[in-house]
Amino acid sequence: MHLLFRDHTISDLIGFVYSGMPAQDAANHLMQSIRNAAEPVLSAGHDAVVPVILDGENAWEYYPASGREFLRRFYDALGSTPGVEAVTMSEAITRHHEKSQLTSLVPGSWIHANFNVWIGAPEDNRAWDYLNHAREFYALNAARASAEQAKLAFEELLIAEGSDWNWWYGPEHHSANDRDFDELYRKHLSNVYQALGATPPDYLAQPISGGEVRLISVPQTAYIHPSISGDMVRYFEWMGAAHYTADRHDSAMHGKQFFLDAAYAGIDESNVYGRLDFCQGNWPESEFDLVVNIESWFGREARPRRALRLNAAAIDRRIKAWKISGPADEVMATSDGNEQNVRVVLRRNFEFKLPLAWLGRVRNENEADGSSGGKLRLRFSLWQNGLPADALPVEGWIDLLLISSEALTALAH
Repeated sequence: MHLLFRDHTISDLIGFVYSGMPAQDAANHLMQSIRNAAEPVLSAGHDAVVPVILDGENAWEYYPASGREFLRRFYDALGSTPGVEAVTMSEAITRHHEKSQLTSLVPGSWIHANFNVWIGAPEDNRAWDYLNHAREFYALNAARASAEQAKLAFEELLIAEGSDWNWWYGPEHHSANDRDFDELYRKHLSNVYQALGATPPDYLAQPISGGEVRLISVPQTAYIHPSISGDMVRYFEWMGAAHYTADRHDSAMHGKQFFLDAAYAGIDESNVYGRLDFCQGNWPESEFDLVVNIESWFGREARPRRALRLNAAAIDRRIKAWKISGPADEVMATSDGNEQNVRVVLRRNFEFKLPLAWLGRVRNENEADGSSGGKLRLRFSLWQNGLPADALPVEGWIDLLLISSEALTALAH
């Protein structure tokens, strides 16, 4: 048996990082990463095989246009780079004559080299027990059924034996479709019994999963006037802010390192405020950048009226420098200036304040429902070594309606 092992770094770059980069930059970085991985082997006088192994189709849903532009640029680079060739696994094995031998191989999975995601929790164990019961029932009764019945029952059993069912049981991962997955899994097990002419056990009518869907996004309900200090979260100062709490269990992808726990944003009569909370005990070890993108939208305009970018360069939990830029990289304010209406701070949290006037705010005090479409959109991201490392919201934006505080409160009720 021939084995090729996954290059963890390259696979994770494709799975978690390149979706947040311009397609050409991502393709260039991937080509350089392949060269870097191959260099030690090439230097020793051998041909190098660099496996690029992904977790199915999961990565592409996070790319613009499902990754088409990134893949087009990457394959263009492959075709024009001497000494690098894309081959299938079979081709690599056939052409690679110097093969080493393994005397042992430890059982495990691609996550932490163990099976903890799939076994051990009460939900996991119950799901496997139910599967085992169905398998034993099939073994005892399939011979007495017709060939067509036995084939159908076996197909249902094979479907239920797929490992992805237990990905969603237990504490590690959740999604808005937990109940749907649970119901489908129990239905396939029930079909094993029904195909063999028996009544499914009563326990298959009861959910295996006990989890609830998490509410992670809340809109602004009142104006806020927080002190921008970064070192102490004053709960009542941020009460009424829109907030997005990261549900880090909702992804079908595993292995990504997370830094951001929650994002808050809100307005008052004159300013827009934002705050980032970090995951407990998990700060970036090296230098990093915090980026906030803010857009203002009004009515049915096809483009944002204004778009601002706040970039804060940080190290050791302190900001080295920050800059706020507008369209065409127009510099609005910097940490070296004396702008009195802007504040950007990083200590225990990251917090900022900047004037709404910079975003072309137009608000009708008599408007009670935000029907004009006037709103701000915010997105936070953390970058390391020029690559996006984490972002909130994971998808989309935090929206802030540009209406009065009274109107916000009325909408909340």
